[in-house]
Amino acid sequence: MSGSDSTLEDDWATGREEGASAPRRSLNLRQIEVFRAVMLAGSVSGAGRMLHVSQPAVSRMLSLTEDRLGFKLFERQRTRLFPTAEARRLFTEVEGLYRGVERVNDLARNLARSGAGSLRIVASASYGERLIPMTLQRLLQRNPGAPLSFRNVTYDELTARFLTGDADIGISMTAPEHANLKSVELGRDALVCLLPATHPLASRPVLRPQDLPGTAWIGYPPVAPLGRVLAGWMGQEAAASAAIEVHSPTSAVAFAQQGLGAALVVRWSLPAALAEGMVVRPLEPQASVGIWAVSSRIEPLPALAKRFMTALGNVLAAGPSHQI
Repeated sequence: MSGSDSTLEDDWATGREEGASAPRRSLNLRQIEVFRAVMLAGSVSGAGRMLHVSQPAVSRMLSLTEDRLGFKLFERQRTRLFPTAEARRLFTEVEGLYRGVERVNDLARNLARSGAGSLRIVASASYGERLIPMTLQRLLQRNPGAPLSFRNVTYDELTARFLTGDADIGISMTAPEHANLKSVELGRDALVCLLPATHPLASRPVLRPQDLPGTAWIGYPPVAPLGRVLAGWMGQEAAASAAIEVHSPTSAVAFAQQGLGAALVVRWSLPAALAEGMVVRPLEPQASVGIWAVSSRIEPLPALAKRFMTALGNVLAAGPSHQI
């Protein structure tokens, strides 16, 4: 190693930087990098190989780090280093730091690839059956390779996804009430009844509120968005007479297809092709829920999210295509 290279490695190993002042009690990024490498490798020589520096340089940096902290990070047994309790606690925080750096790098790569970053969509499970996939199909036709992520969420989870920065756009049956969120109603989704052709109500052309009590039917908790709609449509007492209670129309569809009863669901939750032996009947009077687009008031809507909204508007205009 030349004299110049030796000086550079000595500076790296002691943490000296241009214009650096007297040593501080806090750690710099070089010391954190070495500590993490030793934790992962279990030895000074292994950490040196990971960092592409010599073993003495790692040893000097590790010694300086322990001096600066005022406590030991490792117990030395022959060639192995065993972390102390303090080191294990510190490593948890260091890994959190590195995960944050990885997220920054992921975002930078996404921005370089698409100019808009990854679009993160959350939606009620009912709209994840057909509405969201059809919208993404249309979006990707014009934006091939755009990075996307989608997650079904309950109404209770929706707000939290935005507050933790895990969502750019949300599609929900209900507009969440939060000062940092804004909601726009894009349209209405009518409730219909999905039931086996052998069900006693299947012969009726339409279903009315008084038809369901006393039969096998599938409903929702009173606090759920559809539970509240049904309470308004048929009365609270009648809405509580369901034989089976589920938390999502997608579950209600699955239960109905197994012959467990008539399911009151939104049209967008119906599969593209109904299972054999299943029929759909409209409700009278009509009942419906909103289709709400939710976004942050604080963060601007990403360009890809705006394109998603355009595609969604076109899909909604065409409708779910089921003939009732």
